[in-house]
Amino acid sequence: MVTCLQVKVKTFFTETQEMSENSELNPTKPGLNGQKQPRQQLLVALLGVLVSIEVLLVTAGAIYFLSRIFIEKPENLSGAIVIFVITVIIAAGLVSIAFGSFKAKSWTRGAIVTWQIMQFVVATSFIQGIAVWQPVGWLLIVLAVATAVLLFSRPVITAMTSEK
Repeated sequence: MVTCLQVKVKTFFTETQEMSENSELNPTKPGLNGQKQPRQQLLVALLGVLVSIEVLLVTAGAIYFLSRIFIEKPENLSGAIVIFVITVIIAAGLVSIAFGSFKAKSWTRGAIVTWQIMQFVVATSFIQGIAVWQPVGWLLIVLAVATAVLLFSRPVITAMTSEK
């Protein structure tokens, strides 16, 4: 015997499936005409470029740490190797985040925010440290703030979340 609740649940899932199929083929938002708006595409691409720049900077940092192992004799060789490995792992993670952000994947938003916070912390330590590294710290802060502001702009939020 089919209960009223079972019928309602089945109807709900059928309607939800139809709505998702229709939204993929014929979006109901005015002005989209089946495609993302050009401004959305441009800002998502810019976000991907900014994250890619961060990938390059972290990779450069990993190469720098590796070179320091061979150029200077580190006081703690195992610690130097661990720092290098962690930096490589972070760079690999950022590569996947960059690819995901170019594709406007929603999972990248949390990862990007987390990385911007970490990058900001590292940048402040650069600024407070050795004077030679201060410009690098300011560059990292500007990059982190620009990426975070872009990430929270309405067109990027719309392109990367379920508000499509």
